[in-house]
Amino acid sequence: MKEIGSQHLLVKKQKQTYYYLRSVWGTVLRDCVLLALGSFLLCGAKLRGQELPLAACLVAAVPLGLRSVSAAIGAVAGYLTFCDGTSCATLLALSVLMLAASAVFQGTNLTIRPWFMPCLTAFVCALLKGIELFSSSGQWGDWLLHWTAGGLFCAVFRSATAGDRKAKLAALAAVICGLSSIPISLNIGLFFAAALCVATESLTIPIILGLAIDLTGLRGSCNTIALALPALSCRPLVKKAKHYYAIVFLVLSNLVFLLFDKASAENVLALAVGTAAGLLLGKSRLFTQERTATEEHGGTMKLKTAAQVMELLRDQLPKNTTPACVWEAESVYDGAAEQVCRCCARFHRCWQNRAEETYAALSGAARKIIERGVAQAEDFPESFRNRCCHVEGFVTAVNQELEGMLFRRRYRMQLQESRQVVAQQMECLGEFFQNLEEESPPSRKAQTAYLPRVGICGMGKQGSRVSGDKGACFSGREGEYFILLCDGMGTGHPADRMSSETVSLLEQLLKSGLKPESALKLLNGVELLRGDDRYTTVDLLHLNLHSGEGHLYKWGAAVSYFRKDDSIEKIGTASPPPGVGVGGEYTPERYELSLKEGEFLVLVSDGADGEKTETAISAYCGESPRELAALLVAEQSGEDDMTAIVVSLQLYASG
Repeated sequence: MKEIGSQHLLVKKQKQTYYYLRSVWGTVLRDCVLLALGSFLLCGAKLRGQELPLAACLVAAVPLGLRSVSAAIGAVAGYLTFCDGTSCATLLALSVLMLAASAVFQGTNLTIRPWFMPCLTAFVCALLKGIELFSSSGQWGDWLLHWTAGGLFCAVFRSATAGDRKAKLAALAAVICGLSSIPISLNIGLFFAAALCVATESLTIPIILGLAIDLTGLRGSCNTIALALPALSCRPLVKKAKHYYAIVFLVLSNLVFLLFDKASAENVLALAVGTAAGLLLGKSRLFTQERTATEEHGGTMKLKTAAQVMELLRDQLPKNTTPACVWEAESVYDGAAEQVCRCCARFHRCWQNRAEETYAALSGAARKIIERGVAQAEDFPESFRNRCCHVEGFVTAVNQELEGMLFRRRYRMQLQESRQVVAQQMECLGEFFQNLEEESPPSRKAQTAYLPRVGICGMGKQGSRVSGDKGACFSGREGEYFILLCDGMGTGHPADRMSSETVSLLEQLLKSGLKPESALKLLNGVELLRGDDRYTTVDLLHLNLHSGEGHLYKWGAAVSYFRKDDSIEKIGTASPPPGVGVGGEYTPERYELSLKEGEFLVLVSDGADGEKTETAISAYCGESPRELAALLVAEQSGEDDMTAIVVSLQLYASG
């Protein structure tokens, strides 16, 4: 028993570690460590013995925060380790100045310009290297190389952090260049280069990495040939047998060193260990391979099949059927007659000789009884009551059967509702798979015409730090931008948990590419199937940053405000939140809108709604969404959780 318990505890601990690493703080910690290590290694990057300001460029490329501070710490430690004298002082000053520049220009429109930080880095590099040039025996070629590399690699690192694959490869080459400068017997740069060449199937990587090592001027001059020639010559062996490819790669690369340079012990060891490491990396599938046309077609067919399966399963569910009140009433009377009338001496008289009269009397009372939910003696005609000798017993039996009938009706309605929810979810998933099938291959992202400016301000009830309102804003696909405001029922931690779960679910669904309507339908189904009577209102704004147009979806949320010129338009009406029902009127309200410069859309929770809000929006003369959101919250009395989100769009060219 103890062994089983310890295994459960171990699994739980592993899951906790995994979830922490995937959490926000876990991601920040991982990025900080990688940036600090990367900037430290970049300090060793040299070009023919000349130090390069690559680590300072990384500091300038990363937005201000814990990540940029970590990169700066790694740069300072690296320059103190790899450099000395005047060059060390210049590079340290450059790193500190670039971190200070990020702090100075943080929050301005200049930081979003792709050219600003590279130009600033090149200018500061030229200035500091110019001071060194005129104060010592420097050379003009070193000055030109210094500021050119500063501006170029700041742009490269900036593109790499944005996800550009070519920029990532250039950044990797810079790190390999720094590894090759580490003064130990083993050629660390060649080791990592060989591992990457064996693990991947790209022909570009050997050339780029070999060229980076050669440019350092510290580890020979034929690394490019030693890495690229084996990769090109034994390319057909990659698909057949990976270990054969590794053996041939190792032999040919050492042969190149023997013929063109020298097969030193450090090169042989670095290639041997790197080849073995590349085999292990290749088996771990950390590097994705290029998909062939056949694989692409197979993936498309799988998506198409998945969509068809979802549609087939949805069609197998029973269609909507309306319960018939007639046969339900008849079942109630039949059950009561079995209990009371079967033992009565007048049974044949009432149910055989005068059957039509009895059925007419009972049918006339059926609708009134079912609407009220309980039967009374006065519901039946006086002739029936005078003829029946067990009126009270018959009414009691009818009520017992009626209770069972209403229970069965509620069960059928819940079952039908669940079927509708499941069918709706299958339909949404089928549409999602269909959209993935029809989706074109990812292309280079085009520059959007508008920049979203969002201000979010919230406060708990009576100044509490825990609020049941949650707001979020995030980017979607191809110029999409989403803004969410959810208000959990009640206040305190339960409401906070409800709204946080709703925001998290919708954010993941929308980021995956699901349409807003389908995402809201899935949310409604989840709330219905959960059945815990906990409700959360939803304000969802879907913006197209290319055109400035969008759609606002409101489901049970408070009124929103759209300020255009000097007029204010109220958006939204009172409606039940998601999770109350399915179909019919249980759908979100959808409003089309177009935001232009100077116009504001204000989303508020019910705690921040009222005449004060409308007056404050109308009287505001500034242009800052953050300022207006804070002003709206400050105007409220604090009797409920309150949150305000202010949205505006700004043209990129106007800043």
